[in-house]
Amino acid sequence: MGALLRAFWGIIPITAIALPYALLCWPLLAARRRRRNTGLSHAHASATAAVDVLAVTIGALVLCLVTMPVGTGAVSTLDLVPGADLSAALSDDGSLWQVVGNLLLLCPLGALVPVRVRRLRSVGRVAVTALSASVLVEATQFLIHTGRVTSTDDVLLNTIGATLGAVLTRRGWRYFDVVVPVVAIPQQVRRTVCNAPVRLRVPRSVWDARYAGIGHPERR
Repeated sequence: MGALLRAFWGIIPITAIALPYALLCWPLLAARRRRRNTGLSHAHASATAAVDVLAVTIGALVLCLVTMPVGTGAVSTLDLVPGADLSAALSDDGSLWQVVGNLLLLCPLGALVPVRVRRLRSVGRVAVTALSASVLVEATQFLIHTGRVTSTDDVLLNTIGATLGAVLTRRGWRYFDVVVPVVAIPQQVRRTVCNAPVRLRVPRSVWDARYAGIGHPERR
């Protein structure tokens, strides 16, 4: 556990480098959204931009955190027995920080991603997505040989943490949605041009004098 904590200290300079870029992208993204949508308020554009920048920054930091090598060993350990790693962490020789860290690893993403992705606005969908992402992370750690322990307990704790974050922010998922005003279509009114069809009748005398010869040239 000491080697793990020493390795995690490397995330501090990465965070210090990424934070100024995130603060710079925040107002730029908000200004771009206001240019594209003139009816969007400044507060709404800033809030949605902050959520997006925060989610991307946390995702990048989590990716750096889970791919950092731990200790001097170059071979990862695979533990597929459910509860074994968790029991070792909660024992007298273990550390509770490992459990807390796995719970908090995907908790911010589970809280922020449904705010902007409408298809994930369900606790079940967030849990399935977190489970898939955690399995992918653990498989990557095992394949790149970073000296970590790949266990099913880490997948379980990551999924529980993301689901917990989704439950805590469930009521605020629709707060940042843009409400499109409904345009009322005026009711069409049928207007009557005339009450009765107009019948144009040519008098017989006019027909005989002018058009009878045209219709029957032999009668000229």
